[in-house]
This record gives sequence, structure tokens and C-alpha cells, in this order.
Amino acid sequence: MNISDWLPPEFQEPGWAALILLVSFLGSATTAALSIGGGLLLIAAMSAVMPPVAVVPVHGVVMLGSNAGRFILLRDGVDWRRVGWFSMGAIVGAFIGAQVVLALPPWALRMAIGSFILFTQWGPKISMPTGNRSFAVAGSLSTFLTLFVGASGPFVSAILAKVPTFNRIQLVATAGACMSIQHGMKVAVFAVAGFAYWQWMPFIIAAIATGFAGTVLGAKFVRRVDEATFRTALKWLLTALALYLLIMAAVAGIKTN
Repeated sequence: MNISDWLPPEFQEPGWAALILLVSFLGSATTAALSIGGGLLLIAAMSAVMPPVAVVPVHGVVMLGSNAGRFILLRDGVDWRRVGWFSMGAIVGAFIGAQVVLALPPWALRMAIGSFILFTQWGPKISMPTGNRSFAVAGSLSTFLTLFVGASGPFVSAILAKVPTFNRIQLVATAGACMSIQHGMKVAVFAVAGFAYWQWMPFIIAAIATGFAGTVLGAKFVRRVDEATFRTALKWLLTALALYLLIMAAVAGIKTN
């Protein structure tokens, strides 16, 4: 069977498809080890080579598989109480976002996410709420945002990183559970909107498989890394991703004006 046979009609680029599968592997390994990074890495690569209309919905399914694998492998570290509150907020965010999906400029939302992340990492050391209501708000806002920007994982991880009782395993595992719920709702929204997932299914399955392999590798690494090293790497990776989002937002904003 020709490799083009399992690609959708609008994406007959085997070389680029292979690149996306490689990025799915590397991105999932990064996310499993540091809680963030893989989603933005993958959507950046997808945005460069795939049809724009397919990027966010296809990315959502692949990231659902990646995060579900991470959550399953590290399930003993999940804080289910916070996941529950996050889920209730996510339902609200998905409902509201479905009413206005693609109606707001993505560059403005990327700007907001990037600015928030930078503030949490480098702003004044203020007490950040980590109670039940704050996680419901985080679930609602991040699920709303992910419908437009595709990857809001840094937003979720920035909040979870402020929970003083979390160690690295709890942070990665709880983020995986929250993001699985969030991406699941995003997939449902685009399915209801009429996106033809079935045309992309062989490619999606391959991307999920390579992503799970990366997750297994990253999950082994996170249990070995030093806690202080983990926190430092997380801070700098969050900062780099925030700057990336701000640059993307600035470029897009200039082009639209």
C-alpha cells in the first residue's frame, strides 16, 4: 500500500507527514518529562505544513491520545479532587467556546496566554489561589482558549506548578488528566461542527502511536530527574514557550492590521 493511501486528500505530503510523526514522538517525551512543551511543538509543526482548517481539530485528537497515555502511566500521582473541579470548569468553557469558535483573533488569545505565563514565572511573588474555585476557573478559561489556539497546556501547567504540595510526579500526572479532559471536549466541539475526522483517522492513529512511545520514554525520565533541576527546567521552558507565543501573536497581529 502506498503511504499516500492513509493520508487525507488535502494532505498528500508523505515527507511532511513523517516529520509530524517524529515531532509527535519528541513532543510527547518532552511533555511527559516536564509537563509541558509537546503540545506547542506539535501544533507549530502542524501549522507549518498542514491545511489550516485541520490543524486544531487533528492536533486535539493527537494530544488527547498523548495526554491520556501520560495520565495512565502516572495515574498514582493524579490529584483527583483538583481534576474534578477542573472538569466542571472545562464543561462551561467548551460550551461557551463552541458558540464563538474561530470568531475571535487567535493572535490576541496567544498574547494573553504568553503574558500570563511570563507573569507567573517572573512577576512579583504573590500568593496565587490554588483552591477548588481557581481550578474550576482554570478549566473553563483554558478549555475556551484551546478551541482557538490549539495548545493551552502551558496555561494549565503554570497554575499547577504553583500548588505548593505538588512534587514533579503529581504535577505531570494531574496536568495529563486535566489536558485529557480538555482535549476530549475540544474534539467533541469540532466533531459537532462537522470536521471530517474519519478522513484523517489513519494519520491520527499513527501520530497517537508515536506520541505514546514518546510518553513512555518521558515517563521513565521524570522519575529519575532531580526535583530542583525539574523546577528550573520547567520555569525556563515555560518562559521560552511564552516568548514563542508572544512572537507568534505579534507577527499575526501585524499581518492583520
